Amino acid sequence: MNFKKFRKFRRNVKAISPVISVLLMIAVAVVASLVVYAWVMGFVGNKTNQVGKAIQIQSVARIGTTLSVYTQNVGDSPVTFSSPCIYINGTAATGVSGTPALGQSIASGSTVTFTTTNTINSGDTVTVKVASTDGTFSQVTHTIP
Repeated sequence: MNFKKFRKFRRNVKAISPVISVLLMIAVAVVASLVVYAWVMGFVGNKTNQVGKAIQIQSVARIGTTLSVYTQNVGDSPVTFSSPCIYINGTAATGVSGTPALGQSIASGSTVTFTTTNTINSGDTVTVKVASTDGTFSQVTHTIP
């Protein structure tokens, strides 16, 4: 290969003009900022839908061999519970009943009592999670006396 022709060819290759390169950089920056904006707004939009909904497990008690969980709506909006709404050690509880009944909305400040047919023994340490139909939840770890 003739190196003189190669050098001559290499000198004739032109790069992008500075104006085009600046326009490309601006376009990339605008697209990146739009993607970040869309992601942030989607994230914030999902979180603002849940504002005002909060529940708290007030106490966990063993009555006989069953478990009673007292849960209060501490948020500003009503919450609804449907089965399964109680999880004991990560597994859905069996035979859950509620007062008021499952499927009814619980007003702000109200308390619901859930009873399960899971057998709980004295001395057991259980992790109890209560979840509403919209995903609001509360979780406690309790040692049964």
